[in-house]
Amino acid sequence: MTAPDEQPTLSDELFGMETGGGAARVEALGVGSAWPQVFGPVPSWQTRILAAFGFVTYAIVNLIVMWVPLHDHHVSALPQAVVLVVVAFGVGSLLAWVVGGAWRAFGFGMIGGWLALTLLSLGFLTGLS
Repeated sequence: MTAPDEQPTLSDELFGMETGGGAARVEALGVGSAWPQVFGPVPSWQTRILAAFGFVTYAIVNLIVMWVPLHDHHVSALPQAVVLVVVAFGVGSLLAWVVGGAWRAFGFGMIGGWLALTLLSLGFLTGLS
């Protein structure tokens, strides 16, 4: 650390070892508060729970729709894949952007459910393989 009458070094500036007013400078720069500036406010627990319910709802619909193609390999999964895309992105987008309110998180949960189940199952659970 440098003396008060000397110029701060690069390491002093990088590691915040300034003399006098260091905390004020950190507050002025907004260091440590990137979440609200970039992503908006942190979602509430109610929003997270509604998104989880949307995810689980989509997973149940997925289980029902893909039951036959997963157990009978001679059946084409293309109609089921179309149904799942319409459910996830059609209904999910409708809830997220048109209806809004508390249903917005539910719709995003459905879209996230499609994404997660497609990526984790390599497309088998959504008929994309």
